[in-house]
Amino acid sequence: MKFFWKSFFIYINLMMVVFSVFGLWLVSSTFRSSLEREREQAVTEYQMFQFAFSTMADGLAQVETDRQDQTVMEIADSVVNGLSRKNVFYAVYDGNGEKIYGSSAFMPAVLSIQDMDSHGNSRIVNRDGKYYIAVTGRSQETDPVYYLIGYKDISHIYEEREHLFETYRMVMLGLVAVTAVVTMVVTHFLTKPVVALSKAAKKIAEGDYTVRAKCRSRDELGQLAGDFNQMAERLSDHMNELSEAVRRQEDFTASFAHELKTPLTSVIGYADMLRRMDMTPEEIVEASNYIYTQGRRLESLSFKLLELITADKQHYEMREIPVKELMRALMPVVLPSLRERHIHLHISGKKGVIYGEKDLLLSLFINLIDNARKALDDGGHIWLQGQQEGKVYHFRVIDNGRGIPEEELDKITEAFYMVDKSRARKEGGAGIGMALCQKIITLHHASWKIESRPQVGTVISISFPMKEGSDETAE
Repeated sequence: MKFFWKSFFIYINLMMVVFSVFGLWLVSSTFRSSLEREREQAVTEYQMFQFAFSTMADGLAQVETDRQDQTVMEIADSVVNGLSRKNVFYAVYDGNGEKIYGSSAFMPAVLSIQDMDSHGNSRIVNRDGKYYIAVTGRSQETDPVYYLIGYKDISHIYEEREHLFETYRMVMLGLVAVTAVVTMVVTHFLTKPVVALSKAAKKIAEGDYTVRAKCRSRDELGQLAGDFNQMAERLSDHMNELSEAVRRQEDFTASFAHELKTPLTSVIGYADMLRRMDMTPEEIVEASNYIYTQGRRLESLSFKLLELITADKQHYEMREIPVKELMRALMPVVLPSLRERHIHLHISGKKGVIYGEKDLLLSLFINLIDNARKALDDGGHIWLQGQQEGKVYHFRVIDNGRGIPEEELDKITEAFYMVDKSRARKEGGAGIGMALCQKIITLHHASWKIESRPQVGTVISISFPMKEGSDETAE
């Protein structure tokens, strides 16, 4: 059963129980109150009859015996006429239980001597569908003693109760109908966010990660919808990341295969020529050199890949490295390739220390300077600047080369990605350097930013956090 119908029937049943209990209590309370009021009134009227009869019958002992019954009838009739109560009947019995007087030919019930002897006792009797309150007792200080009974018709109270029950049943049906409509509307309103969540969840399960649940309330359901949307947002981001990771993996595989295919094709071709054809010594040397060059390129590619794959899986010993020491170790490595093309390197690293692994940091700056070299024409300029600001040491690698289009900036850290593939391969690149730089920066908990404009140049800013307690003035 759906939650909507569960809630609907629960509310309906709850309302019916509440209305039933309240209605029964109200009708019963009204009935008991009316019955008690009639009982008190019947007792009061009986006491008035008893007092008047006893007073007037006080001298019966002086009346002749054969005329006493007639006198009792006259006294009782006089008292009843004097009281003139509607729906009230009285009867007088002698000591043997024989009725002497009755204000009506109809007597609701015949009571025993023991019942009549209960002074001031009242009870409810039922005869032919009518209800009466019977009050019994004896005459006071009369000789002989007479038994007095008063009957009060209270059938109207029971009729009123039945009328109340009938009215209550009609009202109950009306309330149930109204409650059903109101409950259906309220339940629909309450379950609407749940239905929306269910539909959104189904669409997400079908692969539509853009759908969101709409709920403007600020209650628990609204909070649940908000949490669901937050979860859907994170799931969407995660799926996008997975899709992007799959794309990068596919691009990596395709690029890797392409990078292997070109040199391997050349190596196989030249090797086949050496094997099948008669070649001059000069041609043999040329073919051998090409095979050697491509072999070294494949070797460099394998080393770069190995370094990229294992960069975040090895345990490195981090230490404080003075910036000057890092610059001195960097110069002999990068200068030869720069001098071949008359590229000028300007280093201005101010004093400070970096907490990291020296070989990884050297690899980082070697790759950045080498990428800058590949983007430059002969005679270009590269600037390597370093400056400490508070607890952070900032580096900037600047070149005035060809630059990178803005739409390509997000892709340059992907393995095998090259902005200018022909130029990069000509310079001996494979598109792995920037991916390796990304991993090295991540391992050092550093951050970087790449800014570039085509035909103007590129600026790469790197910020290294300093270790607490490090010597900030170290040379």
